[in-house]
Amino acid sequence: MKEDADEVQTGAFIRALQRVVAIEPREMRSIVWSWLYFFSLLASTFVLRPLRDSMGLNGGADKYPWLFTGTLVAMVVVSPPFALLVTKLPRKRFIPIVYRVSMACLLAFWLALKVLPESLNLAAAYTFFIWFSVFNLFVVSVFRGFMADIWRLDQAKRLFGFIGVGGTLGALAGSQIASLLAKSIGSVNLLFLSIILLEVAVFSVHRLVVIHRIDAAPPGENVPAPAAISTADMWRGLKLIISQSYLRWIASYTFMYGLIGTFLYYQQGKLVDLTIHDRDVRTQYFANIEFWVQLGTVLIQFLLTARLIRWFGITFALISQPAIAVLGWIVLSLAMVYGPWLGANGFTVGQLAPQLAVLAGVQILLRISNFATAQPAREALYTVVEREVKYKSKSFIDTFIYRLGDCLGAWAFMGIQAVGASLAAIAFLTIPIAGVWVFVGRSLGRKQRELTDGASSSKIEVALEPTETETP
Repeated sequence: MKEDADEVQTGAFIRALQRVVAIEPREMRSIVWSWLYFFSLLASTFVLRPLRDSMGLNGGADKYPWLFTGTLVAMVVVSPPFALLVTKLPRKRFIPIVYRVSMACLLAFWLALKVLPESLNLAAAYTFFIWFSVFNLFVVSVFRGFMADIWRLDQAKRLFGFIGVGGTLGALAGSQIASLLAKSIGSVNLLFLSIILLEVAVFSVHRLVVIHRIDAAPPGENVPAPAAISTADMWRGLKLIISQSYLRWIASYTFMYGLIGTFLYYQQGKLVDLTIHDRDVRTQYFANIEFWVQLGTVLIQFLLTARLIRWFGITFALISQPAIAVLGWIVLSLAMVYGPWLGANGFTVGQLAPQLAVLAGVQILLRISNFATAQPAREALYTVVEREVKYKSKSFIDTFIYRLGDCLGAWAFMGIQAVGASLAAIAFLTIPIAGVWVFVGRSLGRKQRELTDGASSSKIEVALEPTETETP
């Protein structure tokens, strides 16, 4: 009787789930473990992300250029051997190894931050900043590659959206955990929570390996994850971008995204460094930003993203984030001018200085617009190019070009400060730079529309050996 009741309950659960997602009963176990895998993975990374941001300020925001440069160098150095391991090791061994090595690193960081003398603590914090920036890129790429391996294309179209919700909820949970516990247990101890969540991800992988019977999959069948690119692929991607007008526009747009985002991140770092001096409180501040970004993202993705892109097109989606950046920097410029006066007269927003509260709002809106409209639009840009061009150029643009924008943005910000510009002056100077980003987005959208609506198929596909020499 109890077994019959369990079967009835299970059937009712499947029918209820089928109202939300087109899932077949035989896919139930796989979808549950895939969902839990992505949830625990992003929860783990978003528990750590606010801590990373806080540790980056341990020696002051002026060290950002070196941290971003270190991240770029580490990514270039690590990518080729990572890609080699993906192709050489069976998935059932490779994926747990990646996550278990990450757990060992987290434990080592905890020991270093707790045991090392103050003179070495700063070096440990900076190492963690760079390590996490690379870790964040690769652990998610491993997940995406694994999902592509175990699901067929027709299943992916039906199920990936639902699995993606698991990741978004995991990011929300991780941000909220960091916000609630950073002060009470100490932000460094959040590392243990991340380790536990990573172990849940590893267990989920083991279950999926058993369900899909991929224990004996030969190493040669493994496909490198999107972010795991070899040195040859990087140079091939660079060659394609140099020779193709359309790809240069995409690279320019991504570079501007990294540049403007780093300007805002640097500005935020300076203000946080000036107004919040406790590391745990800083971690809470960054965790709260992450929480509102993820909450706003999931609401807009559910309610508006598809409709906005369908109603207004790719060009609108591409210029939405740059337009918000222009307006945001205008408001931030005014806040930088009048905020100190308001703060001196006792005006605060919660416990934040007025200018930091405005910056937090701009940061949240800009990142929500990225996840909700700009990022889906950037993915759609590659639908008009050949498959090989897509994977070679996209990997290079999403990793190296984006990080290059980060790195140069940090050095440019420090250089402008070095000649005597105030934070308010830098905010004003960033407005026209954001305007250039709007222009690039509009031009890129128009180029994409031309390729989509062009008369001949030879203009619709971007060839591997193009002849165009036009520059953006």
